[in-house]
Amino acid sequence: MATERTRRAVLAASGSLATLGLAGCFGDDEESEEYVTVEAFALTDPETGESLTTVDGDGWEVGPLLVPLEGRLSVGARAEDADGELTLGEDGSYHLGAVAVEEGDETVAIEPGGDHVGLVGRSAGATEIAVELWDDDRFGWDSPPLEVEVVDDFEGPMNHTSD
Repeated sequence: MATERTRRAVLAASGSLATLGLAGCFGDDEESEEYVTVEAFALTDPETGESLTTVDGDGWEVGPLLVPLEGRLSVGARAEDADGELTLGEDGSYHLGAVAVEEGDETVAIEPGGDHVGLVGRSAGATEIAVELWDDDRFGWDSPPLEVEVVDDFEGPMNHTSD
């Protein structure tokens, strides 16, 4: 009878350890946690440097960002942490990325380019994206959702804020 209890105890302990081990595997992935504290973030026109929109608390100052149907809108960014401006691009520590908030949404195709992101309008309509900062292959930060609208009658200057 003592052997029976010992086997049960060993099996119960093994099952508990396996459960704890698996819980660690399926928990939050360290790679997806923000490790860059961004204090100011703005999307810009990469050619002119003009601001398109800025993060304001848990949202964006203006929106939606308009993208031409079957066309491309290139957006750059300015990001700052407590120490000042972060360097973006091939020569910088960080590069810009973006993802559709809703997985599988193909309203806009996203083409990362180091210090900018190309947004290509695939189908008319509205969607949301999150802009991201990456340090090589390590995730650093993501923005609140930004509404993006793909329109047939696109006029580029409509995206610029009126500073």
